[in-house]
Amino acid sequence: MEQKTNWLNRPIHTALPAITNEIAIFAFVMLLAVVTRFYDLESRVMSHDESLHTYFSWLLYRGQGYEHSPMMHGPFQFHALAIVYFLFGVSDFTARIPAVLFSIATVAMVWYWRRYLGNWGALIAGLLLVISPYMLYYGRYVRNESFVGFSGIVMLYAMLRHLEVGGKKYLYILAAALALHFTSKETSFIYTAQALLFLAFYFVVQVSKKERWFQLEGNYSTFIITLCATILFATAAVTTYLITHQETTLTGAETAMPANPEDGISPLTTGESASSPLTLIFGGAALLALVASAYFLIRGYSWEKLRNERSFDLLFVTGTIVLPQLSPFLINLTDVIMPTDVGQVQALANDTRSLLIIGGMLLLTFVIAIVAGLLWNPEKFWKTTLIFWVPFTILYTTIFTNSSGFFTGSIGSLGYWIVQQDVQRGSQPWYYYLLIQIPIYEFLPAVGLFLALYLGFRRKTNPVPENQTEEDVQSLEIAQTEELNFKNTFALLVWWSFISFVAFTYAGERMPWLTYHITWPMILITGWALGRLIDTTNWQAVKENNAALTFFSIAVFIVSIGRVFYLWNGPTRPFQGQALDQLQATNQFLFPLIAAIISAVALFYFLRKWSFADFRRVFVLVFFGFLAILTIRASFRATYITYDQATEFLVYAHGATGIKEVIAQAEEISKRTTGGMNLALAYDASAPDTGVSWPFVWYLRDFTNQRSFDQPTRSLRDSVFIIVDEKNFDKIDPAIGPGYYRFDYIRMWWPMQDYFSLVYDRDPSIPFDENYACSGAMSFLKWRKSKDYSAFCQWFTDPAVRSGIIQIWLNRDYSQYALAKGRSDLDIANWQPSDRMRLYIRQDIASQIWNYGLAPTTPAEVLQDPTEGKYVLLSADTVFDATQANPVILNAPRSLAFANNGTMYVADSRNHRVLHLDANGNVLNEWGTYADGVSVPIGDGTFNEPWGIAVGPDGSVYVTDTWNHRVQKFTRDGRFVKAWGVFGQGETPESFYGPRGLAVDAEGRVYVTDTGNKRIVVFDANGNFITQFGGAGFDPGLFDEPVGIAIDKNGTVYVNDTWNQRIQTFVPVENENALVFLPEKQWDVFGWFGQSLDNKPFIAVNDDLHVFVTDPEGYRVMEFDQNGEVVRVWGDFGDSYASFGLASGIAVDNQGHVWVTDGSFNRIMRFTLP
Repeated sequence: MEQKTNWLNRPIHTALPAITNEIAIFAFVMLLAVVTRFYDLESRVMSHDESLHTYFSWLLYRGQGYEHSPMMHGPFQFHALAIVYFLFGVSDFTARIPAVLFSIATVAMVWYWRRYLGNWGALIAGLLLVISPYMLYYGRYVRNESFVGFSGIVMLYAMLRHLEVGGKKYLYILAAALALHFTSKETSFIYTAQALLFLAFYFVVQVSKKERWFQLEGNYSTFIITLCATILFATAAVTTYLITHQETTLTGAETAMPANPEDGISPLTTGESASSPLTLIFGGAALLALVASAYFLIRGYSWEKLRNERSFDLLFVTGTIVLPQLSPFLINLTDVIMPTDVGQVQALANDTRSLLIIGGMLLLTFVIAIVAGLLWNPEKFWKTTLIFWVPFTILYTTIFTNSSGFFTGSIGSLGYWIVQQDVQRGSQPWYYYLLIQIPIYEFLPAVGLFLALYLGFRRKTNPVPENQTEEDVQSLEIAQTEELNFKNTFALLVWWSFISFVAFTYAGERMPWLTYHITWPMILITGWALGRLIDTTNWQAVKENNAALTFFSIAVFIVSIGRVFYLWNGPTRPFQGQALDQLQATNQFLFPLIAAIISAVALFYFLRKWSFADFRRVFVLVFFGFLAILTIRASFRATYITYDQATEFLVYAHGATGIKEVIAQAEEISKRTTGGMNLALAYDASAPDTGVSWPFVWYLRDFTNQRSFDQPTRSLRDSVFIIVDEKNFDKIDPAIGPGYYRFDYIRMWWPMQDYFSLVYDRDPSIPFDENYACSGAMSFLKWRKSKDYSAFCQWFTDPAVRSGIIQIWLNRDYSQYALAKGRSDLDIANWQPSDRMRLYIRQDIASQIWNYGLAPTTPAEVLQDPTEGKYVLLSADTVFDATQANPVILNAPRSLAFANNGTMYVADSRNHRVLHLDANGNVLNEWGTYADGVSVPIGDGTFNEPWGIAVGPDGSVYVTDTWNHRVQKFTRDGRFVKAWGVFGQGETPESFYGPRGLAVDAEGRVYVTDTGNKRIVVFDANGNFITQFGGAGFDPGLFDEPVGIAIDKNGTVYVNDTWNQRIQTFVPVENENALVFLPEKQWDVFGWFGQSLDNKPFIAVNDDLHVFVTDPEGYRVMEFDQNGEVVRVWGDFGDSYASFGLASGIAVDNQGHVWVTDGSFNRIMRFTLP
């Protein structure tokens, strides 16, 4: 050890005596840190979360202020980014500078850890921090992780230094580290809890030593008893909480819908406590026992001696700082809604009771903290308090411009974390870190942690002098300080590594970036362990015994064994047969196997003079060298190659490269057509997930002529450049017409999520199949008969799946796994889950720029929208809805029909009923209840979303009971007459699949559009089959999704052939006592672009033979003459009397008025034609 220490302390050259080898190595590590963090920093697309941070920081930089929201974590990052923007400008590169600087500072901090990790341990830990996939990736990412990592490593250093030398300085450093953390992210509560638990245990160990008590009699034993009672009751409280606590888990769809920071909705909507009475009883008992133990401790140990305990100092600094921020726990016991955003804080001004309760709880915790601090040490308390609360207040209030920020920080931050613990954003399984993140990326420090445990528990240490000061240890060598502080260092890092894993597995949102907090303490203790191996190896003996050849043999052996394992677990195992692929597998396997055997023999020869201890240490060091190579490979690939691809698991919602490609086109077109950034641009910000807003709001910040939209409308035609979210793909084409070029991109994508469902429930009474995947070594999982572990067992027992997983781990290659699973959505082009977007560029502008069109285009060559120029502004003169004096309560109304007396029948689909209204909107009658045949038995007059409705010549009312797949007949006053139809694929005339449209001709024949079976079925008035026509196809007379049907005064039948985007007409012909419907006309409809469940158009014909159809997701009505020429079009998206939310059913009354149901805004509208 002395030789190695001496080598590190030697100058690198006689001309540079101050620069030792240790300094040179660490300088190289720091150079690597700088290069790896800054290299190619701007290329990666800003993710959803990054763009939130960058954009709101940009607003602050522009002087538009900042309001703290716990959803976006602490204010430190926003202020740091605003300063960087001011100094260096605004770009992706500059936005990542603060994260980079703190990541580099985290590596630099390891230099001060030499006294605890040893010289070599600190150097290795620094290098591991540089190459760690998570430390590198999130050291270049606009999140709070790098700030938190730095504050954490400083906090632990301050704790160890104060335990070592005492004084005041390291208490102040601890307070500053806590200030950075609490102004950065809510993980501060977890870090603080971890620190307090460790310090409490440390403190109890120190004060439990009998020789330190000045008054033992009665006090010591009572203290131990009450302390045990405290631990017992606290354990019971935690256990009952875990057993009774209910968590709400989001679905995958909700997970892939990031929160909108501008919606003003607080994550906490109730003040109800989730704690059971038993938890509160045990918690109260634990608190009483704690007070009793404190009383007997002060009596027997003395207050003065307690104040001199260094761990007591650390407990008081940390405890008094965090105590006021724990007031949400007290507030949560009341019925008061906890304020977590600025709006809710300001709203307290109108709620005196809530204001008094919340203010009282916060004031109470502050008073307790102040009193406790003054009793402890007034000087230290006030200084540490000011070091924490001054920057806390300045940052949360943005230099006193947002006073509500102090309360959202001190109360709302913990409230946000409580919600994230209750609602697991991401729905990640409990094994997310154990089986996914750590094995894929941070396997080296995970293995290193167990190596450290082995070495630490075997190490023998000498007694450590107590109450040393900084002067006492200042002259000691690093090796001596490492020896003196080993117990504290080892205990703290082991505790921090394991408890971080447990804490973030349970008390968090289980997202990839939290792996960062699990990783860095494991890296520190791994550095210590590897440094320990170097320090304890007899390198002189190694050097004298064929060191180079031995190292080479070890390397060859490890590589060969790894290759043997890889090939043995390939898709084709060796020695399986004589087929060409089997022989190739055998041949590939034999070479590394032979190399492994030869290297093993060589090792046996070279190691004859080695001690086993030295060989063991060297072998482990070489093994970790290979793990380091694999780690570097994983880091390099994730950071510089596949950083925007969903093949990586260390980001949850990746921004795809299409985002920057779209922005590059926008900038080029804007500069070439406007000379600046004045391009007329629109982007989709539709609810509920804000569309493409993030990260486009960040990237579009310099465009001066931009607008956002929720629903695509014709007004978008004024925009040259339109970015559309996937959910509006069906709605955009009718809104903007044919005059645009279209480009498709992936906006955001998520990692493969097959790991979500590794365990299923099963019927324990059913025996396992003989091909059940959990066989062989995995058979023990059959013992739990109520669970199916086959998906997990396939990882080990299915060669194809196992090989695919190895390829994913090693190369991020999903092809073998996709083949084994029969998946076609795991290549980059077809990746799922993903969120896609479209870019539309107006053709008249694109034709001016040759590379955005096939060639310069003349206006005559551009496909014309036949509805262009046909729009009229037509407002409803009568509306029936819930706001009128005699309210009509509707829920997704569909078809409507008129009786001869002028009254109206409406299919109120999602209220599962029929409404009968008079001409003034008064409800004359209603009938129908819900039944689906599953939860509620189907009966006469029950419905499961009635869509179509028609009135016969005799006044009978016919209704398509769509999802019960039948037609029902009623009298004019709603009495059930009969029903016919069953679910089917058209095997019989009555086999319906989601019938929708309905019409009755003058002779009482009933026409049913059997939508799912692509046909029209005709019955007599009593439901007896007459004929049918249609079928699936595009030829005349065939259909694709027929919906609306109408019959004119001449008996001609009109059908909305929805997905073929046309209207077809049929004429009835009597032929040999058979009724036949022959195709007559057809014309195209520029509309009906979407295939959603709501985009089902209905049709009506008036006495002038004009045809009216709805375009539901085009928010309009189109009128045609009898030849299919567009007469007029009216409507757009909106809730005005001239607009629709979902134009659905349509009918013409006896006076020629056109009536339309709005299935989104739940109203019936009457239009009088010009």
